[in-house]
Amino acid sequence: MELQLLVALLLLLPSCGGQSSQHCHGQPCPQYQVLEANKDFEVRQYPPNDWLSTEVEGSDLAAFLAARSRLKDFCEKSKKAGQPCPDAWPAIITVSKEGQDEEVTLSWFLPPETKLQTFDTSVSLQHRDAAILFVSSFDGFPGLSGAQDHVDILKKSVAKAGRKFKPHTFTGAGYDTYLASSHYNEVWVYAA
Repeated sequence: MELQLLVALLLLLPSCGGQSSQHCHGQPCPQYQVLEANKDFEVRQYPPNDWLSTEVEGSDLAAFLAARSRLKDFCEKSKKAGQPCPDAWPAIITVSKEGQDEEVTLSWFLPPETKLQTFDTSVSLQHRDAAILFVSSFDGFPGLSGAQDHVDILKKSVAKAGRKFKPHTFTGAGYDTYLASSHYNEVWVYAA
């Protein structure tokens, strides 16, 4: 399933576009501080932030498209109810494995001060505490083997550097729509 995640992510991006990153297309995106950078990865510190999230219920493309549809429908209903659901980047897919169980969520960033009320039990407002992340970026359209390769390379690079990370959780972040002429993508591994 990890192989399909980043490819699916590109198909699921909201049709919007961030102010802390050159890759956010002029729309808000999470602020962070680069603590360290080397040829293999960056170490970033993110403050607490909020995301609009839904569970991906399956591993095929239809499940990812259904998750994207839930977030899009929620935003459209929120806007009609007078609650702003801002355009922001990135869209992320987070995979967490515990034993045999695997949880996959699709999330869209919510800029600070965004006030939304959930009225749909399949969509939640997810608060993420401040965290240190190991981040690797790559350009181009990520194919199935390429997505897995980037996750594996990042984990090996972080381990080789003697850093501890959560081995059963990672995030794929996409900043461009599927039809973009070029793609900027990241994989995130969380410090332990």
